[in-house]
Amino acid sequence: MRFKTIALLTIGLQLLVYTTSFSLTLDEALRRAIQHSPKILAQKYEMAASRKGYKAERGQLLPQINFEAQASRLSDPQSITPMSKPGSFPTFSRDIYQFNFGAIFPIYRGGRLHRRVKIAELITALQKGLKQQTTLDLFANVKNTFFLALYLKELVSAREKTLEALKKEEKDAKLRLKVGRIPPLDLMRIETQVKAEEAALVAAREALRRAKEALSVLMGEPPQSDFDVEGSLEVASFKPEEVDTERVLYCRPDIFAQRQAVKKAEEEVKLAFGEHLPNIDLFANYGRRAGSGFHHSEEVWEAGIRLKLNIFSGGTISAKVAQKRAKLLAEMERLRNLELYAKREITNALSLMAQAKEEVAHLDAARKTAKEAFRVESLKYRTGAGTVTDMLLAQAAWAQAEADYLEALYKLASAFVEYQRATTTIARGWIKLPCEEKNE
Repeated sequence: MRFKTIALLTIGLQLLVYTTSFSLTLDEALRRAIQHSPKILAQKYEMAASRKGYKAERGQLLPQINFEAQASRLSDPQSITPMSKPGSFPTFSRDIYQFNFGAIFPIYRGGRLHRRVKIAELITALQKGLKQQTTLDLFANVKNTFFLALYLKELVSAREKTLEALKKEEKDAKLRLKVGRIPPLDLMRIETQVKAEEAALVAAREALRRAKEALSVLMGEPPQSDFDVEGSLEVASFKPEEVDTERVLYCRPDIFAQRQAVKKAEEEVKLAFGEHLPNIDLFANYGRRAGSGFHHSEEVWEAGIRLKLNIFSGGTISAKVAQKRAKLLAEMERLRNLELYAKREITNALSLMAQAKEEVAHLDAARKTAKEAFRVESLKYRTGAGTVTDMLLAQAAWAQAEADYLEALYKLASAFVEYQRATTTIARGWIKLPCEEKNE
């Protein structure tokens, strides 16, 4: 019985480790983010709301039919039936019961109903562009954070290697101190350097933990760090494609959304001006009216056409038109600013990539040189031809060179992600951009 209990506990612990520890790839991180991110889901609900608003505005183009029923008691009797012929007298009653079907069919509203439908349609398109832009920004954040985790993972590995090499020197120094070949101060300096490297390793591990927690939050999950990130910072894979700036501007969802905002502002100007134009409606009502005890029930109906025209509004309509025109100009300037900023984002990302590539090439050579310098200084110190200071300086330079090289790789990856976001290629294979939908 005791053996079975231990076996069940072991299996349970193995299942717990299996469910809480896993390896995460970049594609899996993007997939989780697009499915569970609160930002994406919020934009999804905003789009659903705008679609319902569009349906509501379209419904205003159709006849509006209402039913009304009323029962009332009056302080004084009131006529129930009209005097329909000579010699007949109306019926009076304090209790009145009536019901009525009323219908209104808009014939002409100065184009305002159709303008509202068009505005609702543009709002739906605008929300779609904002959702796509949110997806692009989310992908960029996920990729940047994923590459940051990869960089810190490699940094932890590099710190462990340099610490391991330094601890070998510490172990050798303790043996040499016992036989009196080095002074105690040399060992103290080496031990101090070991403590510094251990602190740097802890800092790198904690930074990796925070990066993983940030990545899990971007994926719409609670903060966690009990998973591994799979991948590498490969320089060769970061190659920019030839940029067609005009196509990029046409594809960018933020610019697409702003263009819808400009069109919406244009329609709102026309909508406001439509208040100067008349309203023409067809109307019809049919019902019955009865007195006390439902006696003397009579059919009541009416039908006709109604015209309403604003003669004087105190200048409020003209002021609203001027207000909408000013807002249109503001939206147009926002569009121009977005286009200028988009072009700058592309050139800035290309510049950062070119700079990062040169830094990677330089620091790759520097780290190899620093590693060899540490090996030489370590050998010289063990043979008595060098000093502990030179050896420790070489070790610190090697550790820093490795960290600088990995940081340069991360900067290159980050610049490439910015380039992908600026040119919308980051969404390729995940969402259909406005330019792709247009070509279908």
